[in-house]
Amino acid sequence: MPARFLASLLAVAAVGAAAFGPAAGAETLQVWSYLRADTASKDVKERAVGEIVQAFKAASPGSDVVVTVMPWQQLSPSLLRASKSGQVPDVVMLFSPSVQMQIAAGTLSSLQPHLDKWPQEARDDLVRLSQNMAPKGGTYAVPWQLRVSGLMYRDDILKAAGKEPPRTLDELAELAKVLPKDGNVGLAMGFSPEAPSVAAGWFLTTVTGSGAKLLNEDGSAAFHSPQAERLAKWARDLVHSGNDAWPLNVALQGQEQAYALFNAKRAVFFAMSSDRLDNVRLKTQLGADVKMVRYPGWDKDKPSPALVQAWNFVIPKGARNEAAAWKFIEVSASPDLQTKLAKLAGFVPVRRSSLKDPWFQSPEAQNIDWAVDYAASHPLDFQFPENTETLYDVLAKMFGQILTDKMPAGEALKAAEAEYNRRTGH
Repeated sequence: MPARFLASLLAVAAVGAAAFGPAAGAETLQVWSYLRADTASKDVKERAVGEIVQAFKAASPGSDVVVTVMPWQQLSPSLLRASKSGQVPDVVMLFSPSVQMQIAAGTLSSLQPHLDKWPQEARDDLVRLSQNMAPKGGTYAVPWQLRVSGLMYRDDILKAAGKEPPRTLDELAELAKVLPKDGNVGLAMGFSPEAPSVAAGWFLTTVTGSGAKLLNEDGSAAFHSPQAERLAKWARDLVHSGNDAWPLNVALQGQEQAYALFNAKRAVFFAMSSDRLDNVRLKTQLGADVKMVRYPGWDKDKPSPALVQAWNFVIPKGARNEAAAWKFIEVSASPDLQTKLAKLAGFVPVRRSSLKDPWFQSPEAQNIDWAVDYAASHPLDFQFPENTETLYDVLAKMFGQILTDKMPAGEALKAAEAEYNRRTGH
């Protein structure tokens, strides 16, 4: 896989990384995560966090790490509460959509002073996302794994039916209607407000790819457009198609329930990100019969743009062990460890130099090649706001109205537009 793909990922700028500095000293580092640190776990993502912790301990003799695990949806609100009480950990794992809100709330320490000390060559090696930067500049989060969203599918089911993966939304709808058997469903994707990031992200990137926008230049909502209404109607019609294409109870559930449904081999298609593919292949025992395809758009030659996000490490303001915390972040983003995590868990590496490893030319790296190629060839042009979580919440609740036929699509889009503006002060 050519390294230039990652270099052009979302046309990102470089923020940098460096060789490890001096040992931070013997410290007990407090880390909040949604994953356990367990190198023996059956979950490859938990094993990845375990590898980061082990690498940090090796680079910081005498230091220890205490990982506090909580549901991923609770990390951001828990950090807000902890910041108010002054009882913050040293490092927090945050999903990209949560970073801007934390920057605006003033809960994070800027990482720019650390980054500015690194040599230029090192600063050219670490991918950054605009979601991790303050509007006026400065980096507040460093990713430890990148993910590209797309459509997982059961290749064995498609091949048995003599079908190709969908390249348009109409093809997806047709396949979702005809392929399910024995009580299975066509599409696993849910708009529950409790965990809306995948479904709301799908709507965002598909609407944007069709030529519309969701936000105006001043940050106010621009939800109602012919393109958005067409897509919302498509979703509503598929849910009410009278078969198992996309049952209403599935469309209203959260992404973790959709994940469980696909892992139970009860769905043909599943909207999710590339970082989960290896876990899905292991848990379903389907191996390479689970594949990913770009999110389809209306035109078969124009897929929806790639939604690239990351799990990041941040240092809260008031962290007691900032030097050790920064060392931990450096370790997590080191080229050798990033290569190891890619091989272990199928993560897109955050270091360009990692791609020089010959392994990335192997069949085992095919998923990473797919993700990076999709992101490089079809980047998403969208400036995520500081209230991305509010945006996703409003969109999820809007779809609840549309899919249950409580409001027609056009009316629901206008109502959601007004609600978003009210909640964000526009």
